[in-house]
Amino acid sequence: MRAVGYVRVSTEVQASEGVSLEAQKSKLSAFCKLHDIQLIGVYCDEGISANTLKRPGLAAALRMLDRGEAQAIIVVKLDRLTRSVKDLGFLCEQYFTDGKPWSLLSVSDSIDTRSASGKLILNVLTSVAQWEREAISDRTREAMQHLKQRGVALGAAPFGYVYSTEVDSAGRKQMVESPEALATLRRIVEMHKADISPSKIARHLRSEKVPSPRGGEWCRASVRRILLREGRDVTPQNRRKFVGQVRTFDKGRTLKLATECRAKGLSLREIGRKLDEAGLAPARGGEWHAAIILRLLDPQPSDKPALPDVQVRAKQLHEQGYSIRVIGSTLWTEGYRPENANAWHNGAVSRLLSADTVPPRCSKDDDAIRSTHAI
Repeated sequence: MRAVGYVRVSTEVQASEGVSLEAQKSKLSAFCKLHDIQLIGVYCDEGISANTLKRPGLAAALRMLDRGEAQAIIVVKLDRLTRSVKDLGFLCEQYFTDGKPWSLLSVSDSIDTRSASGKLILNVLTSVAQWEREAISDRTREAMQHLKQRGVALGAAPFGYVYSTEVDSAGRKQMVESPEALATLRRIVEMHKADISPSKIARHLRSEKVPSPRGGEWCRASVRRILLREGRDVTPQNRRKFVGQVRTFDKGRTLKLATECRAKGLSLREIGRKLDEAGLAPARGGEWHAAIILRLLDPQPSDKPALPDVQVRAKQLHEQGYSIRVIGSTLWTEGYRPENANAWHNGAVSRLLSADTVPPRCSKDDDAIRSTHAI
């Protein structure tokens, strides 16, 4: 029987020292020689955890099974292959169940899926391996929580501080200030106090090539995290403006106040500030922009002089030889407004005209007409 070996270590330290890898390869060679198995190759995954099956060495070994170059995979111990019951179930279903031409052999666990007892042992040991992994995870989580309650700093040092080589009485590295990083930190806070947004702050820091916390480039998210850690309010300015303020939409009150302010000669921006002070909001919320106020002050249909039917007017312009584009421009200038658009597009004008009318090509007077009826 031809078999392909698979070995794995979880940490880079083990991989660099090579002790575990060489020990696993030696055991595989001795086992194959003892049982007259032809070991045609050994694949390694160095410093990779068994939490996932996405490992290059394992993928290469499985490809040898798919190509028919090997009839079995041999490992020193089952946890070298996987620690997950789910992943083991997937491998068994795809390669090692009844009716499949491949087998799994584990040296230390005495597993050989060519027999029923070997399959039973395989399932039991995999369940125990997953239980051990979850137990280690629980113990680690409890220990980390205990350290947090004692005020021990965990994880990477916050921006402005670094871990020194000195250790305390418990053997942990001490956290000390970094003068350069603290200067950058204070500068970020000062820029934010000057109403500079996190995005613009990040652009300033990138342009000046200021070192970032993790060695990459400054971005909005990294600046925002630093400001939050310093207790700054990172709410966008346009949203911060109305925090805690009750604003309502009242078209009648809004139109009356805007008209009075316009009669006093106030600008559109000043009218917007007056509306904000009165607690009045646009129909869709947000800020009062000049365009919104301008549409609000546009004469209402009841105040406009009576206009001919829009379809009749469009046909009149069409009979005079105007192009579709100039007809739309003229209709807008004369006070006609489309129902669901902010301008008269060519399609909307064409629908106004009768179906049997063929729109004329652009006339020679279009340029003069367009300049006269420019929006």
